[in-house]
Amino acid sequence: MDMFEEQDIYREYPKEKKPSGKKIALIVIAAVLVLALVAGGAFFGGTLYAGSQSIESDMPMVKAVIDALNKYYIEDINWEELQYMIAQAIAGNIDPYTGLVESTPIGMKTKSVGITFEYDDYCRYYISEIAPGSPAATTTSANGSAVKLMIGDEVVAINGKDVRHLNNSAFSQYIASIEDEMQIVVYRRNGDSIVGQYTFDLQKTMFHAPLAYYLDSDVTGMPSNVGYIKLTEFGDTASEDFAAAVNEFLSDPDKPNKLVLDLRGNGGGSVQICGFIASYFVKQNGTNTGIPMARYEYNSGNGKMLEEYFYTSNTYASEVDDSTLRSVNLYDEVDGFGCVVLVNGRSASSSELLTATLSYYSGIKSIGSKTYGKGVAQVVIPYSNGKYELYITNGKYYIPSLKDGKTVFETNIHGVGITPDIISDASGIYYMAVDPCLRDAAEYLTTVSSAEAA
Repeated sequence: MDMFEEQDIYREYPKEKKPSGKKIALIVIAAVLVLALVAGGAFFGGTLYAGSQSIESDMPMVKAVIDALNKYYIEDINWEELQYMIAQAIAGNIDPYTGLVESTPIGMKTKSVGITFEYDDYCRYYISEIAPGSPAATTTSANGSAVKLMIGDEVVAINGKDVRHLNNSAFSQYIASIEDEMQIVVYRRNGDSIVGQYTFDLQKTMFHAPLAYYLDSDVTGMPSNVGYIKLTEFGDTASEDFAAAVNEFLSDPDKPNKLVLDLRGNGGGSVQICGFIASYFVKQNGTNTGIPMARYEYNSGNGKMLEEYFYTSNTYASEVDDSTLRSVNLYDEVDGFGCVVLVNGRSASSSELLTATLSYYSGIKSIGSKTYGKGVAQVVIPYSNGKYELYITNGKYYIPSLKDGKTVFETNIHGVGITPDIISDASGIYYMAVDPCLRDAAEYLTTVSSAEAA
């Protein structure tokens, strides 16, 4: 099961064939500019300009097409929609990360059953994520058993329709057409053998889909001293959700002192959130500004190149309410603490920055397969009363390394990625009990890491 593509975890339609992160603001660069590290996204709005003049002088073909449509087209034209399509086409064809998107309200609840689907080369669909607290997480099988859906289950039918081998577009459209009730039939396998077929009657509901969550050993099947946190993206409520997940880890009755941080499939997001999460694992040594994670070279406007640094921070001003979150350092909180990070080819941008930061400053090992390799960042410009956002690639970031005994920031991972310390099979969707990355992580944390701590 390799070459998996994933669907949006709570909107239930497949993503583009590249990592993507939500469109979340980072640091204010100008009155309306913010910065984000994501593997996807973008917008436009308002009046369209090119170069220093106007559409008529700089883009005569665009002007001619608009004039011809206005003069000859038989039906009325929705010029707002047309303008959006034109802007999307212009911005979206410059590079994979520049483009136009519709804004998403922060902390927005979605109506969903809480499933992420992924598919393989043969368009077989699998469950790759189940949102805690969602209908998919709480509903038991309609077969009369106490069985619940599991990550790794193969999807056979939805609402009576056999979805096996549907192409991506057809599957997406079908899922999007389901308004309220979703009956899903799955196969449960042991290797290649089908050991069960289960039916689940799910009802779409409005709920907050956490971007980070904690699972204990009863769920993951790892040793009782190993906890697990999944971080799906660095956006929206990720800081709040991650803080809650850490609190669950610290209050776990089994008192685990090892942690698996799973960044597989995480396409990135806010560098500010990345810096806050990094502070749980990297000591700031009493500094107010934090520890530098990366050097950022960017176009501040009209080709004027500047540079600045991204830092860790043990505080975060919540975008959901007026509160201020404060991190704790897990090495101080937990005796004999150890951690590993799981990555794969869809771990991008801020995921790669966090992996590099934790590796350099805390010696935290990574397990899995080579990461995506996105070493650029975008400014985000809001338009049209906040309805749209334009993402523009405007800089490169450089991660830390040691040179002549000093920390330097000279390594850009764009197009290269990060090769993990321990190579493990991260190409497919597995039941957690047989997930190769989790098994390798548990072995490392309970043998090598424990020996190093001792």
